[in-house]
Amino acid sequence: MPRIDSEAPQPRSRTKADDAPPSRVLAEVEIYSQEPGYVVAVAGKYLIHVMRDRITHTTISLLRRALADLADRHPTFGYLCILEPEAQLTMPPDIREGVHAIVKRYTSRYTGVAVVFEKAGFQGTAVRSVMTAVNVASRATHPSQVFDKLPEAASWLNRLTLGGLTTTGLVHVAKQLRSTT
Repeated sequence: MPRIDSEAPQPRSRTKADDAPPSRVLAEVEIYSQEPGYVVAVAGKYLIHVMRDRITHTTISLLRRALADLADRHPTFGYLCILEPEAQLTMPPDIREGVHAIVKRYTSRYTGVAVVFEKAGFQGTAVRSVMTAVNVASRATHPSQVFDKLPEAASWLNRLTLGGLTTTGLVHVAKQLRSTT
């Protein structure tokens, strides 16, 4: 598993925490997939999902695995989903059912779900509608919100996910993961 220094601009290879300067906070990042269309990773108490293309059966499988690992490590955790402007928002019924099943299974464990979609206007409204529909259909009980800026999403999620990365650290890790897609 690589480590990403939440203060440094570039990822670096895994090191021992003792090797790091004491003023820096390290986030161990476990990357489940770094495909051209998406990234699924866990950083501390956060699942980070960057979607550039569309959700596939493989994406759902990797999300399940990452969430199961988080559930084994932490009683609660946050989910940060970054939808790139070119991401396909429509889902075939079988994929939609897979997403519903994940939401339903982990809703009591999510401290919150923050979705970032940095596009204003109709598409932003469409994303909010899709997210609301998924939550309603799966009977989700966790807080969720769509944001148009990553720092706002990270700040909101960080307030709900106590003991996780700092907001700055979460933004930094998410930006680095985002740049790998």
